[in-house]
Amino acid sequence: MWLGLSSYFLWLTGFAGSVTVAAMKSPAWLKTYVEGLDIVPNTKYRSDCPVCAKKNTFSVTDSGMQRVWFCFHADCNVSGRTGVTLSRMAASTVFERSAALVPPSRTSNTYEIPDTFVSVSRRVEAESYLRKYNAYDAYLSGSADIRYDVRMNRVVFLVQDGRRVVDAVGRSLDGRGPKWYRYGSSNSPFICGENSSVAVVVEDCVSACAVHNLHATGIALMGTNLLTKHIEVLKQYNRVFVALDKDATDKAITMVRTLHSHVPTRLMVLHTDLKNMEKDERNDFLRSHIDR
Repeated sequence: MWLGLSSYFLWLTGFAGSVTVAAMKSPAWLKTYVEGLDIVPNTKYRSDCPVCAKKNTFSVTDSGMQRVWFCFHADCNVSGRTGVTLSRMAASTVFERSAALVPPSRTSNTYEIPDTFVSVSRRVEAESYLRKYNAYDAYLSGSADIRYDVRMNRVVFLVQDGRRVVDAVGRSLDGRGPKWYRYGSSNSPFICGENSSVAVVVEDCVSACAVHNLHATGIALMGTNLLTKHIEVLKQYNRVFVALDKDATDKAITMVRTLHSHVPTRLMVLHTDLKNMEKDERNDFLRSHIDR
């Protein structure tokens, strides 16, 4: 028997309402990401989706016992809860029970920290990397704000200008390039340590962390180019030492000459990168220059 078009549509939609639509399989890192979110128990959280990156479509409900997540975007629909994948309809039912909480807005000059940045303690490889390259003490002391990016599998160093986060720099943990990745567009250097009149200029964030506890501030340029913003920061110190990696000695000499017209600056000639030195060797080397 033939059905009219409108009757057929009603029959089809009525039938579809009883069907459970399977959600896209959640990536393996998403559970770690959701567990690392700072959410008050028995509330709901809303943000951009870490999987499809669509605006304000990702929702997490914390029941106090478990967390349920779901993306409302039609092309994504990832969903799940602790150790269990939910159907789209089941996840939707949970989310309808509470109102979404929208993260507070930030000023345009401030880097908005993605929700994929979680505690370093949630990834063994991230902690191991910091320990291996002498940056773990800076992380524990709070001299550097270091996170783990569950989406890109990177150790992330937050770049601050005063107390304001303006950028982030991530180091790959699995060999995928680029080795170092700048998330924002700021030219600000990464600074590790404070309340010191002495600055040690290095190439990367890990090396900056390696010098933080020796009465000096580590300042990473994220490369070997000296920018106007870097000079503005370094002028605030009484003394500056340039300690670029061994293969950049010529650039280090040029940098010393440039900086010397702004602040007393000397060269540290490295036989190996600061981050690769044993702790006692590194401390003795730095003190032999800084304490003169």
